[in-house]
Amino acid sequence: MKRFRGGGISPGADGRLVWDTGCVRLTFSAGPDSPVRLLEITGRGMTPAVSAGNGTPIVEVLSSCGGRNMNHQRLTDTILGSSLRFVSAERGHRDACETFRIVQCDQETGLRVESLLRAFDGVGAVEWRVRVSSSRPLPVESVSSVCLPLPLSSVGATVDTTSLLYADSTWAAENQWHRIALRETGVVDIDTRTNPRIPGARCSMGSHSSWSSGEHLPCGMVEMAGDGCATLMWQIENNGPWHWEIGQTQDGLVTLMASGPNYDDHQWSRTLRDSVAVETVPVTVAVSAGDWQSAVAEMTLHRRALRDDTMTACGRGPQARHSDSLVIYNDYMNTLFGDPTAEKEIPLVDAAAQLGVDVFCIDAGWYDSADGGWWDTVGEWLPSTNRFGAEGLAGIADRIRSRGMSLGLWLEPEVVGVGSPVAEQLPDEAFFMRHGRRVSDYGRYHLDFRSPHARRHMDKVMKRLIRGLGARFFKFDYNTIPGAGTEVDSESIGEGLQGHCLAYLDWLEDVRRAYPDVTIENCGSGAMRADYAMLSRMDLQSTSDQCNPAIYAAIAAAAGLSILPEQQGNWGYAQQEMPDETAVFTLAAGIPGRLYLSGFIDRMDDERLGLVADAVRAHRAVLVEQRSMVPFWPLGLPDFQAGWHACGLQRSERVICGMSDGRRRNENRVQGYLTLWRREGSPSVDVAIPRDVWLKQVFPDPGRPRHAGNARPWRMERVDADTIRLTVSDSTVPSARVYAMCPR
Repeated sequence: MKRFRGGGISPGADGRLVWDTGCVRLTFSAGPDSPVRLLEITGRGMTPAVSAGNGTPIVEVLSSCGGRNMNHQRLTDTILGSSLRFVSAERGHRDACETFRIVQCDQETGLRVESLLRAFDGVGAVEWRVRVSSSRPLPVESVSSVCLPLPLSSVGATVDTTSLLYADSTWAAENQWHRIALRETGVVDIDTRTNPRIPGARCSMGSHSSWSSGEHLPCGMVEMAGDGCATLMWQIENNGPWHWEIGQTQDGLVTLMASGPNYDDHQWSRTLRDSVAVETVPVTVAVSAGDWQSAVAEMTLHRRALRDDTMTACGRGPQARHSDSLVIYNDYMNTLFGDPTAEKEIPLVDAAAQLGVDVFCIDAGWYDSADGGWWDTVGEWLPSTNRFGAEGLAGIADRIRSRGMSLGLWLEPEVVGVGSPVAEQLPDEAFFMRHGRRVSDYGRYHLDFRSPHARRHMDKVMKRLIRGLGARFFKFDYNTIPGAGTEVDSESIGEGLQGHCLAYLDWLEDVRRAYPDVTIENCGSGAMRADYAMLSRMDLQSTSDQCNPAIYAAIAAAAGLSILPEQQGNWGYAQQEMPDETAVFTLAAGIPGRLYLSGFIDRMDDERLGLVADAVRAHRAVLVEQRSMVPFWPLGLPDFQAGWHACGLQRSERVICGMSDGRRRNENRVQGYLTLWRREGSPSVDVAIPRDVWLKQVFPDPGRPRHAGNARPWRMERVDADTIRLTVSDSTVPSARVYAMCPR
């Protein structure tokens, strides 16, 4: 049962409202002659500034009937946003969440705006969303989810001592993080004393269509350095388009605005009426004293709490925890590549059983009866009639279960090939439409999940595969993007796209409720749709389709900045013909996250299969501790092109400023795990390791040297109290090691 307690609050004599969750403090101004403004946001370990300035309006609404207060291209300084006035505020506590609600209105236009904030207990992050409505017709083209001033003054920082951290992302090259001085972006100094006007300069980033992470990750950070250091991180939780921008006010305040789709970038607009309200996509902001790693730790806690909250609401909290413990083998990567047959699968199934794998997933091709020509004929999702012998796919499924594993299947729920019978069976309104015709991309149509026809079709597919074939794991892929949107039942095509995105999330929740014991992986040509609208509803995320283990190391090393450790499905695709060091290198990628096995394990000798089993064993040890840990990077922000890469897990209280374990410390507990990859360059690297910790190699297992005889232990020496130097045993080839961080 939901428990709620709370009540209305009024501004103080100074016109201020303060919301303090214990981990984040927000100070608002709610005067009679201006919109509600956020004066300052501070987080764990930060001290509020003596003077926070005038702040920034907490909501911006752009309309073709109003526009901006000055001629510029930013989505801030809007006329409607500046016309809002405070009506009421209410704080509360529901289950494990602090909540805060501010209502504003504009009497002239009839616009009503509700800012809805929540923060999970013990987490230094706040989720923001905005609901807008109007008593009279009002077209809107952009509504901010969050607008806030960067808390530079709390640490004595300036725009010139502030850095932006952001990530590019593309197919097979996800998680390319960069650091740049904020002044080297579009946030230039125009000298507002000489030019007294609102600056139009901004640094902005966004996505297009439905690959939310297909160009950039939907998150970013600003690190502010002055007398101290603090970092603010944001993530936009939408499985469709998004936008964020950083700019300056006329008096020099640096502001962040983040939102879902808008008209300028995404052809989204909506007319508000009595019966039509719009709620923005959620945007979460984490803030903390310390460098960027502290903010990532806080965001990790938020992601974990958000996913737990969503899974509990879907009635599968315990099942989600169980899903986090599963080891999965998938037959695709560097193995069958979508060409499964009974002759190929049976030896792989038997070998996977030897490894103690929990799930055996048959990837693409299990439905193909056309000898490889399945791309533009998918949609029925019926087992192949000619790939699996007399017993068919059901026979392979029975063999998987007889070996103690669950059946997994690859699926693309949102697409129908132009040559599929389903394309003829479903009406046009079940698909994306533009210019009166179905949207077709590379031989495929895109289903619109607002349509009951589309949902009924996929409901039947899921029921047949789960109850009929016994599937307990699905890899939901997404390789087709529909462009800007659809004109069906939409005021704008961007509204149509966003409507589908929300409807798809709703369908996912229905699936989770109907089949709580089924595990679902999120995939989109690798990680092209890796956002927390999706990931809060999913069990794990494919981090890439990258086939080269040397490049994959860079992707895996940085995955923790945007994905929970327990959701990072990192491929480990060892092969018999690989040198020992190469096999160790690829398997190491999965041990700290979620080991997602592939490779021709049926062709391995006892030693190589033993090495894979060692990786599984080491990974299971990590899984026991994983949810009590947050990621860290002892070599600093991952550089995609670097010769050395490192990532680790540490207990939350070791990373987050002012956070206590809350229990008596067990000196024998593992304090964390560390994975290092050396791709090229110097044979040695200095790693920041606390003086109360020593490193114990856990993979490859030193106790089983025969499994990787040529992968000898690296030389280790403590250079000083806080630094360990590691030197590879063979500098002629790439290599990797995984260590447990043990208390001294």
